[in-house]
Amino acid sequence: MAWRTLSRRTRAAIVAALCAALVVGSGIVLWRVFRPTDVVTTATHPMPAPVIPAPGALGALVSAPLIVGDQIRVHAAPRQVWADGPADTKYETSALWSLRRWPADLLGVVAAGDQVVVSAWGDGMLVGTDPRTGRTTWSVRADVLGEAYQGRRTGAATVYDPPGLFTAGQTVLTTGDKTITAYDATTGAVRWRHDLPADEHCRGISFTAPTQFLTHDTCTDTLLRYSVDTGAPQTPLGTGVTAVEPVSCAVGNSDCLGVRATASDGPHAWLLPPAASSGTETPSAPLAAPGAIVTGPPQAAAAVVTTPDPAAVTELVSRDPSTGEARWTWRPQPGDRAPTLLPTGARDRILLVTPEHTLIAVNAETGKELSRSSLDLYYEDPFPYTLGHVYASGHYLVLERLTPDTAADSPDTVYYASPRPVLLAAS
Repeated sequence: MAWRTLSRRTRAAIVAALCAALVVGSGIVLWRVFRPTDVVTTATHPMPAPVIPAPGALGALVSAPLIVGDQIRVHAAPRQVWADGPADTKYETSALWSLRRWPADLLGVVAAGDQVVVSAWGDGMLVGTDPRTGRTTWSVRADVLGEAYQGRRTGAATVYDPPGLFTAGQTVLTTGDKTITAYDATTGAVRWRHDLPADEHCRGISFTAPTQFLTHDTCTDTLLRYSVDTGAPQTPLGTGVTAVEPVSCAVGNSDCLGVRATASDGPHAWLLPPAASSGTETPSAPLAAPGAIVTGPPQAAAAVVTTPDPAAVTELVSRDPSTGEARWTWRPQPGDRAPTLLPTGARDRILLVTPEHTLIAVNAETGKELSRSSLDLYYEDPFPYTLGHVYASGHYLVLERLTPDTAADSPDTVYYASPRPVLLAAS
C-alpha cells in the first residue's frame, strides 16, 4: 500500500509509533551506557616478583602509587582504582587489574598489608580488592567520607591522605559524619562502632597507632583513644589538649608511632605502640621537639631522632625516648648544603634530600649512611621543584614534584612541575 494512499490519521499514527520506538530505543542505549555499574577487570597472570632496586631515581609517573609487597603499584583516578607493575618500572604499564565504578567518585584508597586493597567511594560503598587477582572480595555500605575526588592529576591525596579512611594492622577504620567504624580488612565485617562528638565543630584530627584509634575532641580538649581490636575506650591521652600532631605515620594518618600535643601546661609527646598494649601513657620529652621523629619497629624499643631544623638539617641525633640520652649523631659531609628531612614514616632508615636532589639514607639504628644517590633522571632535563606528598614503602620512595611558589588552587598544568610529576626512587 502506497504511503500517499493512507489517510492523514493513519500516517500520523505510524509516525507517532516510529518516534516512540526511537525514543524507547535511545533510552535503552542511554541506560546501558550511563547506568550505575561496576566494571571489574581481573588479572590474567600472576603478580610480578618482588623487586628491591638499587638506590636512586627509577622513573617518572603521572599517577602516585601505593606500593604493595614490593610487587605492584596501586593508582587512583576519579572513578577508578587499578594496579600495574613490576614496582620498579619507570613508567606506568598496562593495568594488571582494575575496578571502575560509575558514577561514584573514588574518595580514598588504603592497603592493609599485602592482603587487601580497600577503596572508599562517594556513594558510601567500601570495597575490598585482592591485590593478587583484582577480584572483589567484599563490599559493604559504609559512611560517605566526602563529596568528590580530591586527587587532582596524580591521585596523591587519594592514596596518601585519604579523608576519613585509616588502617591499623588488619583493621580498616572510617570516620563519617557521626561515627567511627572499624571493619575487618579481610572480610569487611564490622568489628565495632562508636559515635563521634555530636557537635561537628568538636571533631579535630583523627589517626591510628598500630593498635589504637585516636581522635581529638576539641570542645573538651581531650585526645580520645579506642582499642583497634575491640573498640574499648582507653584513658584519654593528656588533659587540656589544644593541638595535636601525629608523628611518623606509615601513610597519611595511619599507623603512627608517636604524637605531639600542645596542652594547657605546655608541650607533651608520647610514643604510641607501648601505650596501646599497656593502656598507660608513655611520655617522651625528646619527641616534643618540633620535627622530631620516631624510628624502629613498633614491637621493639623505639628511638627518637631530633634535628634543630628539619628543612635544613645540620645534624641528626638519635636519643633514648625516655631519658633523651644521645645514642648517635649524624652530620652532613663537609661542603654539603644542608638537606631536608623527608617525613616518610620509614622505620629502619631516615631519608634526606639535598638542594642538589641527592637522596641520603641513614641507618636508623646506627646512624651510618646506607646510600647516597641522585634523584635526577638521565632522560629528564633537571628542573627546580618543591615537594608535595612524600611516601615511602620499604626501599621505595615517591616524591610529588610541584612548581615552586605556586598557589594550591592553580591549574594542574601550572601546579605540577612536570607532565610526569611523580618521581619514583629507591634508597
